[in-house]
Amino acid sequence: MADNLCTPSGNSADHRPHQTGEARGYKWGSAVSSSTEWLMDTGAQISVITKSKGALFDLTPVGGSASGTTGGGGILVKSGVDMIFEIFDSSGLSKQVTCSLDIGVKPNDDGSEILGVDQIEHVGAAVEWDPGAGTGRLKTP
Repeated sequence: MADNLCTPSGNSADHRPHQTGEARGYKWGSAVSSSTEWLMDTGAQISVITKSKGALFDLTPVGGSASGTTGGGGILVKSGVDMIFEIFDSSGLSKQVTCSLDIGVKPNDDGSEILGVDQIEHVGAAVEWDPGAGTGRLKTP
């Protein structure tokens, strides 16, 4: 099976799994799409985007907050952005999936755009990652 996870662009010394996908939503009634490099973080209970990425979209606060280990505190939970990423299905075929779960928005641009366990589990996927090789896959079991 092919790989759809790799080290982050421009930093092969970072041994955490990343994947380029998209964030989609609306701004002033017009569709907006932004290429996004997602860090696959199975320790994150909620997916998170940076302040500047969040500013691209009209987001609605949902009344929650979160605290992060990176990117400072004051992460506000909002709706209004879809996270698009690739998984391999059980037959090994690549497919693009879209998740519309609420996300956290960082108060700054520190750290990565994070695809957390909430989105990964929502599509029934799991992360297989070899940090030594810097390759892996996001796939359904």
